[in-house]
Amino acid sequence: MFQHFNKGKLLAVIVPAHHDKHLPMKKNDLKRHLKDYSIFGKRSSTISHAFASALSIADDYDVDKIDKAITILGQNPDGDLSCAYCDNSAETWDHVKAVVSKTAFSGYGHQINNLLPCCKSCNSAKGNKEWTVYLKLKGFDTQERISRIENYINHNYVDTKNLLETDEFKEDLKVFNDIKEQVFELFKLGDQQAKNIRNKIRQATHNP
Repeated sequence: MFQHFNKGKLLAVIVPAHHDKHLPMKKNDLKRHLKDYSIFGKRSSTISHAFASALSIADDYDVDKIDKAITILGQNPDGDLSCAYCDNSAETWDHVKAVVSKTAFSGYGHQINNLLPCCKSCNSAKGNKEWTVYLKLKGFDTQERISRIENYINHNYVDTKNLLETDEFKEDLKVFNDIKEQVFELFKLGDQQAKNIRNKIRQATHNP
């Protein structure tokens, strides 16, 4: 129940009871839990993400480079940092561009110009949205803010994705992707062996 004042009178607003309760659970809900586990089915996307992430390079902790980048944002590198999106106190670092896109390496990594000081609220709300789209959605898209973030991103930018697509890395990437496929094949073998063991357990316990 919520309460509010109206012209000096206290009014009670009754909220229907179903707003405060979960929907009742039926026995058929149990079906979703009565399923055999699949290593490949449950973890293949996680492994793809891990392999893609492994290609991202990380910058060294270079104080001079970091100080210059933060200054480009219009902030004091020796002071408390503010969220680059909303100006509240920064609490974390946002990857401006996600490291992984559609299970593949995006070309952006753990680099200074891809990590913006950010509050947790903006970090969560932005998710994988383009930073310009997020600013517009929140009404934070002033030209000054956009210019600062663009300059920050472009400072010391390295086009890793296009570099990886050159002939120099062709063989290395083939070996890398072959290793990933071998991991997947081992997952599938593990699934088959687990199935054999489950079947023996069912036979031993007469649980078809």
